[in-house]
Amino acid sequence: MVLERKMEENKVATVVLVNESKVLNITFSPGWTVEDLCIKVCKTLEIGPVARHLFALRNRSTRLWYPPGYKLDSKDKVKFEFRLRFKPSTLQRLKKIDPKAYDYYFQQARCDVLDNKVPDIIYERHKRELIGLGVSDMYRVMLEKDVPREIVESEYKKYIPKECIKRHSFFIKKPIHQALSKISGPDASYVKEQYLNQFQIMAPNYPYEEYKALMDKGIPNPPSRVLLRVNSVEVTYCETENGQWTSLCAIEDLCFVSIRQDSTVEVSRKNGIPSYLKFSTNALLTSFVSALDGYYRLAVKWTFNLCRDVVTPSLERLLKLKCHGPVGGEFSYAKLEEKRSNRTGTFILRESETKYNVYYLDACGKDCKPRTHKIEQLAPEEFVLSDSVKVYHSLSQVIASHHDPEGSLYLSECLPPSEYDRSPLLICAVEGVGSDVAADEDVIASLLEGDPRCITPQQLQIYKAQPFPKSCENGEVRNSPTTLYRAMWRVKKGKKLEAAIKVLKEEESRLTREFLQMASRWGQLRSGSLVRLYGLTVAPAVGMVMELVKHGPLDVYLRNNSPQTVKTVDLVEAAAGLATAVWCLEESGVVHGNIRCRKLLVHAHTENSFIVKLADPGMYSYTPADVHWLPPECYLNPDSARRSSRADVWALGTTLWQIFSRGAILPSHRDIESVKKFYASGKRLPMPNGCPTDVYKLMTECWGEPESLPKRPQAIMRDINGILYQVYNSRRTHSYATAFPKLFNDNSRIEDDDEDSEAIENNSSSDCESRASSIFTDRTSLPWDDPDDSGRLIRLSETDHEAEEELSAYLGWLAENGGVGAPHDVSSTGSAHNGGPLGQMQGIFELDVDCNVILQGRIGQGFYGEVYRGTLERDNGKDTEPQQVAVKKLKTRALEADLRDFEREIEIMKTLKHQNVVEILGVISEPEVCLVMEFVKHGSLQSYLAIHRETLTHKRLLGFALDIATGMDYLGTISIVHRDLAARNILVADENRVKISDFGLAQVTGKNDYYILQTNRDLPIKWYAPESLRDGKFSSKSDVWSFGVTMFETFGLGEDPKLPGVRGTGENEEEGSAELLEALERGTRLPCPPNCPQTVYVKLMYPCWHLQSHQRPDFAMLCNDIKDLMGQY
Repeated sequence: MVLERKMEENKVATVVLVNESKVLNITFSPGWTVEDLCIKVCKTLEIGPVARHLFALRNRSTRLWYPPGYKLDSKDKVKFEFRLRFKPSTLQRLKKIDPKAYDYYFQQARCDVLDNKVPDIIYERHKRELIGLGVSDMYRVMLEKDVPREIVESEYKKYIPKECIKRHSFFIKKPIHQALSKISGPDASYVKEQYLNQFQIMAPNYPYEEYKALMDKGIPNPPSRVLLRVNSVEVTYCETENGQWTSLCAIEDLCFVSIRQDSTVEVSRKNGIPSYLKFSTNALLTSFVSALDGYYRLAVKWTFNLCRDVVTPSLERLLKLKCHGPVGGEFSYAKLEEKRSNRTGTFILRESETKYNVYYLDACGKDCKPRTHKIEQLAPEEFVLSDSVKVYHSLSQVIASHHDPEGSLYLSECLPPSEYDRSPLLICAVEGVGSDVAADEDVIASLLEGDPRCITPQQLQIYKAQPFPKSCENGEVRNSPTTLYRAMWRVKKGKKLEAAIKVLKEEESRLTREFLQMASRWGQLRSGSLVRLYGLTVAPAVGMVMELVKHGPLDVYLRNNSPQTVKTVDLVEAAAGLATAVWCLEESGVVHGNIRCRKLLVHAHTENSFIVKLADPGMYSYTPADVHWLPPECYLNPDSARRSSRADVWALGTTLWQIFSRGAILPSHRDIESVKKFYASGKRLPMPNGCPTDVYKLMTECWGEPESLPKRPQAIMRDINGILYQVYNSRRTHSYATAFPKLFNDNSRIEDDDEDSEAIENNSSSDCESRASSIFTDRTSLPWDDPDDSGRLIRLSETDHEAEEELSAYLGWLAENGGVGAPHDVSSTGSAHNGGPLGQMQGIFELDVDCNVILQGRIGQGFYGEVYRGTLERDNGKDTEPQQVAVKKLKTRALEADLRDFEREIEIMKTLKHQNVVEILGVISEPEVCLVMEFVKHGSLQSYLAIHRETLTHKRLLGFALDIATGMDYLGTISIVHRDLAARNILVADENRVKISDFGLAQVTGKNDYYILQTNRDLPIKWYAPESLRDGKFSSKSDVWSFGVTMFETFGLGEDPKLPGVRGTGENEEEGSAELLEALERGTRLPCPPNCPQTVYVKLMYPCWHLQSHQRPDFAMLCNDIKDLMGQY
C-alpha cells in the first residue's frame, strides 16, 4: 500500500532527445508542469537559464507542442520530444549565449536532415548540398572524436541523408572518399558552423510550424480552410483553394490572443481587424497559441503572455516577486543608473544567467554604488544570502529582512521588470540599433494623410447648436480654460468634414505653452480607440481640431439610457475599448493623467456594437474630488499622477467601476482624509450591481494591493477582450475594436460639398442650424468635454438596491473611521518621465550636415557631466545601420568653470587615437555642447568586476591591467596627465579588452612634465598621490599611483580603496585630504586584496605607491612587468 502511494506521488516521464538513441526517464511529482519537466531536461543537458526558454516539449506521436503550463498527468502514456522550438535571431548569438544549446541545435538540424524531416529541403533541388552536408558531418566526427577516416567512411550511412542513399546507393561511396581526402585544416567548431550556415541557406525558415484551421472571414463569406505557418518573424496562411501564401501578422504586431470554448482563437494585431481561426482539437489550438506566445516573449515583450489561458508558470512567479529573469548584471546596473541614478536602497532582484536556483540582488549602497549579493535556493523553502548563514523561507523574506537604513544591506525600493525593458532575453529579436519608423496606416483618406497639420481659420466654421449634454462626476464646479465647439472643416474645394475644435480661452493665454505641449503629445498617437487630432489652429486663437464623436460623454449616455438599451455586453465592449486606449498610450510613452468616464466618448451604438473613444486629457488640475482616481502613493503630491503610468492604470480601474455602475457619480466627501485612509488601507469600491465577476476582478487588479504591482495595460486589454470574446461572442457580426483599426471604417466622413446635405445628424438636438458662421465671430460654447459648472448627483436606479446598500456602507465607513496608515510620496520615484515635457522626448542633435544623434537614457555621470546612450543616424542616402554611441553633456546646473573643463576635455580627446582609449566620433555645438563617443557596451570596469566576480580569472585581470597600462603609456608620450584614473573610468569593450575614458580632469603638461592645480574643486582623493594632495602637483608619475589604486580595485573585484586607519574623507574635502595625506606619509598603504596573488601585489601595486615619485615605475616598465606575470598564469 505504501509502495503504491509512493508510485502515485512520483511518476516517470519519457523524454526522447534529438539523437534517438538517447532517452531520459525523468521522475516528476504531482503538480509539475511541462515547463518544470523542460527545466529538468535542460539541467541534465547543462543548458543554461537563458537558452532554456528556446526549448519545448512536443508529443512524439502527434507532433504537437505542449504549452509551458500544461499539467503533467500520470495517466498520459506519451513520449515527449525535447527540441529547440524558438529560433534565435542568429546562430552566433545562440553560440555565445549557450554553447551547449548551440550544440543541441546542431544535432537537431543534423538528425532532421538525415531523416528527411525538413520540408524546405527537396532532394531534386538540393542533392549535391545534401551529400556535402554529410561529408562535412563525417569530417566533424573525425576531428571531435578522433576517429580514423577509414572507419568513418565505412559507416557512411550514419552521415548521409537516407534519401540520398536510397537513390544513389551504388554511386555514393567514391565521391565521399574523394571529398574526405581533400579536406584538411579547419577545426571541428568551424566545420559545425559551416554545416549550419549551408543548412540555413537551404532551409531559411527552419524550424517553422504548420497548422490546419478554418479562417472565419465574416458574414456572409463562408469559412476558408487554411494552412497556417508560424516562424520567428511572422504568421502566414495559405488557402487550400488557391495555394498562395499571405501574411496574417508579424510577431511584433500581435496584441493579444483569446480562446473560446469551441476551439476558436481570436488573434488581435496592431494593424487591421482581428483574425478568427477555428481548430479541430484543443491540442492543435494550444500548440498554435503557445508558438505565438513563445516568439512574442522572446522577440517583443519577455514579461507578457499573449493569452491569459496559455501562461508561463515561471513568468507568473517572477512577476509576483517583482523579480527579473536572467537579464545579467550589466543590464541591471544600467537600469539602476538610468531609472533611479543609483539612489541608496534601490535594488533589482534577478535570476542567475548561468546557474539554476540562484538569484542575484543588485542593491545600491550608501555610497550610491550598486553591489551584487548572491542568493542560493537550497530547497523549496530554504534560501541563503551570500556571506550569511541565516536561512530564509522565501525571497520575499530575504527582502523584508533588510529594510533598516542603517544595516549593511538596505533595501527600500525594488525596480520591477517592465515589458519595455530591452533586455538580453529578447534573443529572437533582430539585433542592432535599428531606427524607429512610423508604420503606414492601412487605409486613410488622401486628404487626411500624415501628421496633424496647421489649419487656417478660413477653413473652419462653427455651428451655434449645443447638441451634447454636460458631464460631471461630482457636484464640484470646475472652470475649464478651454471651450469645445462643433465645427465644419472645409478641407478643400468641394470637400468638407465634421469635426470638433477645442479652443484655449483668451483670458487663459498664459497656458498656451502647456496647451501646445498637450496637443503635441496627443498628435503623435494613432489608434481607433483614441479621439484623433486632425490639426491645430494658431490664429486668431490657439485650438485643436479633432475628430467629432457625436454621442457625447459615456457617463451621461449611461445615465440617460436604460439597461435595456445599453446592455451588459455593451459595457464590456466599452471597457475593452478603454483598455485598448490606455495600452496605446503606454506603448507611445504618453501618460494621460485624466482618465475618467466623462473622457470616454460614445462613437457608435448599434444592436451589435458599442464603440467608445478616449478623448485627450484637456487642461486640468487635481482637486480633492479626484481622490477616487488617484493611487494612494500620489496623495501627498497629486501632480505626480501626471507623470505616472501606474496612476493611469488605477484611474482605469475606477473608470471601469463607473462604467459598470452605469455612470454613477462618486461623491466628493467632506472628510477627504477618511477617503484617503480607506484606499490606503487596501479597501476598494464594492462590485457594482450586475457587473460580471471577471470584470470586477480586473478592476481590483488595476487598483492592486498595497505595495504590489498593478496589472499592466496590455494584460488588462488582453483579459477584457478575452471576456468579451468568450462570454459575449454572439456579436460576431461586428468587428471588435482593435488597437489600430482603419481610420475611415467609421462615421468620420468626407462628404461632397452639397448645401442640401448639410443637415447634421444629432441624437439630442433638432435646432442645428444649416447656416454656419465664422468660428472666430461666434463663440457659442459646446462644453461637454471640459465641464465648467456643477451637475446634479444622479441616484442609482431603484432596481440597484443591493449596490446602493453597499455604496452606503462604504460612505458610512468613510464618515466613521479614522487613521489607517500613511500614504507614500512617489513624486520623485514613481515616474519614469523626468525633466518636464522635454524629459519625455528623445532629443535630436545635429552632428554635421548628414548626421543626427538621438539621445536616449542616461548611463552614467561624472563631476560635471552626464553620459547618455544615443543613436547616430546618417542621412547621406547610403543604406547604413544606425550606430549606438555615448553622448556626454554638461549637467543642467553646471558652472562656467565646468564648461571650460568640458571644452578642455573635448580638445584633448580630439587628439587621441589608440585601441585602449575611448574614441571620439564628433562634437555637437548646438543647442548645447555635447561630446559624441563610441559606445562601449559592457560599461565600467567597476561594475563589470562586481557583476562577473565569480568567473574572472587572474589572467583576464592581468590582461585588463596590460590594456590600461598600455593606454596610459600612450597618453604619457603625448604629454597628457589623466588625473582621474580609476576603475569607474575604465570601460570594458569585450571580455578581453578595456579602454580608458573620462578625460574631464585631464591636462596637457608643460615643459616640466607636470601640472599644478589652479582651482579648488571636488577631486577623487582616494586615488591621488601624496604630492597631488599636498602640492596640487600632477604628472605621469601621479597617474602611476592612481594606476596602483586601480589595480587594487581590479584584483579586489570592485573593492573600495579604503586606506586602513583612515575614517573617511572627513567633514569636508580639505579635512579628508589632510587625514589621508598624513596616513600616506606615515607609510600606510592599501593591503593586498583578498584572493589576489602576493606576486601581483608586490610587483604591480606596491611599487606604484612609493612616496618619492621618481622611484615609481613608469608605464612602459609596468607593461613589461604585467607581461612577465601573465606568463605565470
